[in-house]
Amino acid sequence: MRERLKSFISEALQELMAEGIIRHGGLNFGVEIPKIREHGHYSTNLAMLLAQSEKRNPRALAEELRARMIKRESFQRVEVAGPGFINIWLKERSFHEGLLEVLRAGPAYGSSSMGKGKRILLEFVSANPTGPLHLGHGRGAAFGDTLSRVLSLCGYEVEKEFYINDAGRQIRLLGLSIFSRYMQRKDPNYPFPEDGYHGTYVEDLLAEISKQVDLNGLEEEEAIRLCSQMGKELMMKEIRQDLEEFGVAFDRWISEKELYDSQKVDGTISLLEEKGFIYQKDGAVWLKSTAFGDDKDRVIKKSDGEYTYFASDIAYHRDKWERGYNLTIDIWGADHHGYIKRVYSALKCLGIPEDWLKILLIQLVKLWKAGTEIRMSKRAGTYVTLKELIAEAGVDATRF
Repeated sequence: MRERLKSFISEALQELMAEGIIRHGGLNFGVEIPKIREHGHYSTNLAMLLAQSEKRNPRALAEELRARMIKRESFQRVEVAGPGFINIWLKERSFHEGLLEVLRAGPAYGSSSMGKGKRILLEFVSANPTGPLHLGHGRGAAFGDTLSRVLSLCGYEVEKEFYINDAGRQIRLLGLSIFSRYMQRKDPNYPFPEDGYHGTYVEDLLAEISKQVDLNGLEEEEAIRLCSQMGKELMMKEIRQDLEEFGVAFDRWISEKELYDSQKVDGTISLLEEKGFIYQKDGAVWLKSTAFGDDKDRVIKKSDGEYTYFASDIAYHRDKWERGYNLTIDIWGADHHGYIKRVYSALKCLGIPEDWLKILLIQLVKLWKAGTEIRMSKRAGTYVTLKELIAEAGVDATRF
């Protein structure tokens, strides 16, 4: 409706120019809804903007515009107010026509071709498969999926991606937690890993694994390995189901483990070394991230030979770049704010332009009980799952 009004007002402005009453027509004027209903359905400041360029009385210019605007069938009343505001009342049929326009367009209403021919990769949620999705993941899922729909409506070719952090210590910790619960069935004093996962879902995972595998006949390391692998797969199955119920579908699921298995992490480090951005110190491998604005250089391979998360993140973003997207968007939690600068510096080391990646932060979800904030923790088992909230409030209310 505002765009239609701006068109009508611009036509009145063109008439004044054609009659030689004004000389300047290319003004960026506003059409706003007045705070006070008695001031009309809409109001414009055009006359006051014209007064500056024409060096004339704004109310006189407003009267000239009003005389031409009132001829339009859509306007019921047009009045000049205050120092030169033009207040507009629309006929009822104008609102009906606007509604008909929405109904005729259907799902395409509001769409545009702004992003035609441009590909965007949108990565969000990317929860560790070491526990169920909680409220924080739900916020990321709702925001990311909504952004994807908006971009698609604007003509962009959007692909949604979930990055699975399935390599490294946290997956082994999941396996250790499951195996410890298994051992505690026989020996209640069997030690539980200090930073293991305490949620009741660990018992559920054990029950499901026990249906498929007899852990009793396995060597301890083999049992832990199986618990890690099967626990991860069961959690990923649940995560997919929860997101599907939430109305969020991903085009691609990328595994961190596969980045290592395909040598993409090693290959990326070799490329950085060729470019002169890798050095060794204290037995560790470092990236010269300070060369591009980071506050300190970063370890990408520790002295014990274990890679850091940063190493696979660099390889992952290089993989995204090589897939040929015009823009990549990452949606992270606010607790990752300090990670942003190092990622941008790594991209620059690889020769990837900074504006190719947009990082959006969402605030963390706080949970309150009896007036006290509960610190949500997957390891401590203190959190509300996304599934629980959906069951309580429904999908639409939860997404909102």
